[in-house]
Amino acid sequence: MKPTIYCWPIFAFDMLLLTNYISLKKIILSALCFLIIAINNAGAQEIYFCSHISDQGTPIGASKSWTLGDNGGYIYILCSNHKKHIKSKSLIAHIMKKYNGQYMNYEKRAMELQLDNTIATLDYQFTEEGNYLVSIEDNTGKQLAVNDLSIKLIKKSTLNTPDSVPDIKGAGILKNSKDPMRSYYHARTIFCKTIINGLPSDSSAVFPAGEVNVVVINDHSLESDSMFVDVFKKGYETEKYPIYITTKTIKIDRNKNQAGLTLSFDQTGQYKVVAYNNRSQTISEGYLTIR
Repeated sequence: MKPTIYCWPIFAFDMLLLTNYISLKKIILSALCFLIIAINNAGAQEIYFCSHISDQGTPIGASKSWTLGDNGGYIYILCSNHKKHIKSKSLIAHIMKKYNGQYMNYEKRAMELQLDNTIATLDYQFTEEGNYLVSIEDNTGKQLAVNDLSIKLIKKSTLNTPDSVPDIKGAGILKNSKDPMRSYYHARTIFCKTIINGLPSDSSAVFPAGEVNVVVINDHSLESDSMFVDVFKKGYETEKYPIYITTKTIKIDRNKNQAGLTLSFDQTGQYKVVAYNNRSQTISEGYLTIR
């Protein structure tokens, strides 16, 4: 009779080694995944809300909580790619506002690429209190970054001085005063079908579907080499214009006080047309109806 050979200790030892190997493999794979995520996040775009932007493209006075005057104010929306090239011809800032606990479409604006396409900026005017969510999308609609901020408005009577406001829980502070380099206070937008000698001849606010000329006229030179024009459509049963239609960009003469372009409307409805300079600062806006 052959002797019985018991292999349980050896088998148990092999199983222990196998279990340790699998555990070690899982740890290594988890570490690699964490490292990959960390590397991707290090090069990912980030959104800052700030009062100024340095010459190197870094935010100055960045905050996610802002206290503005009762008429609101301008805050820079900065999308930074940490000195790396942004691989998109254009970026869109999709701004949403929280209503009844849910973020709803508020406005879409084109952003200007700067510093060899390593940052994109938008000098945006907030005029309403509330909680906002800003999503940056490339020209294919892919989301590149997202961040949120809160806006609080206070009456001028509560200001300490004309040039300052009280510091509320470390919130970012933006002076609410007219800055001639940031806005165009006398510019206007005119819609027409015919332009004669550079001037609109049959201006109106109501047009049939088709092409409409848009002329932006200021009381002094536009001081910009290009002009961005955003078109929005009014939503159903709302006074806002949340439906983004298109963005057009044209080259203009910075020494002239007017510029124009032709837009095509193929659907009936009410529209808002907003013009910006090459620093994404609002020049003027106008409203028209297509019937």
